[in-house]
Amino acid sequence: MKQKLTFITILSIFFICSKADAQYTHQLGVRLGSADQVVSTGFTYRYHFNNNRAVEGILNLQNPVSAAVLYEIFNPIAAVQNLSWYYGGGAFVGFKGVDNLGITGIAGVDYQFSEVPINLSVDWKPELTVINAVRFRASTVAVSVRFSFLKK
Repeated sequence: MKQKLTFITILSIFFICSKADAQYTHQLGVRLGSADQVVSTGFTYRYHFNNNRAVEGILNLQNPVSAAVLYEIFNPIAAVQNLSWYYGGGAFVGFKGVDNLGITGIAGVDYQFSEVPINLSVDWKPELTVINAVRFRASTVAVSVRFSFLKK
């Protein structure tokens, strides 16, 4: 009986530890990008619905003050654990200036560290302004560093 209990305990610990690389639910940090975009640099918050779907909000407090919301789809890269590529799209709004409303896409790579709750991503986020001025900006590349919390 004691051996059976020990075996079940070890098996349970192994199962719990094997789930340790599961994705975090919430990520909060900063995004540093080029200055040409309406929403390029600012604070970023990402909520993961599951391991491959998330919504991200970006708040830019520089001139112009603006915000974006993006729906993102993640795909793991099998060669490196915790590395994914992702893509998605959404909309942005500016609160000052001529670029007030538009659509935006995103594509990038994302890495979640196992040992510390830090997430890094590098992405490309083109924007198409459709209100007050029709303008396409394709040059934004950014790096985001986020603190990850509330593991699934």
